[in-house]
Amino acid sequence: MLISNRLIRAGLCLVACATVFGIGTPLAADTGLDSWTGAWEGELQNFPNRPGAPAVKIRREIGGWPEREGECADFRTIYSEAGVEKGRKDYKLCRSAAPDQYVVDEGGGVELKARMLDSKLVSIFKYGSTLLIAVTQVRGKEMTEEIFTAADQPAGEAVVTLETRSLQRLKFRKVNK
Repeated sequence: MLISNRLIRAGLCLVACATVFGIGTPLAADTGLDSWTGAWEGELQNFPNRPGAPAVKIRREIGGWPEREGECADFRTIYSEAGVEKGRKDYKLCRSAAPDQYVVDEGGGVELKARMLDSKLVSIFKYGSTLLIAVTQVRGKEMTEEIFTAADQPAGEAVVTLETRSLQRLKFRKVNK
């Protein structure tokens, strides 16, 4: 019985050390922020679906992840239909003072606050009477961005339910180019 108690304690110590020091967690390397850097390709989906809408291919290019306050990375998304570029968003992703807080600089004075929560980059903002929630995450060689929209309503001191309008999903795979 004495030997089994020692083995249990040793096993618990190993688990605790692995947790604290990240030993034996290969997933950690896949979820690091540097894994976002590079070129990604995929397609855009809208829900609800629009009948007859053309397929939209997307390419995202992300520069080196900003590590210090004030540093920025290129954050570009290119939209194509039938091989023809239809749109381009050349943004900057900039690090704020706190290590989990960022700003998406869209240019022209438009800056969206963003925060890294559980390996997801989350940005919530309003445009006119529309509330938008954008959530982007990387898992291994896949990146998914989901943008939910809702009709904004004043709340005051009451609970107000918002009508969900749409979901736009961008699904990417990392490319070696």
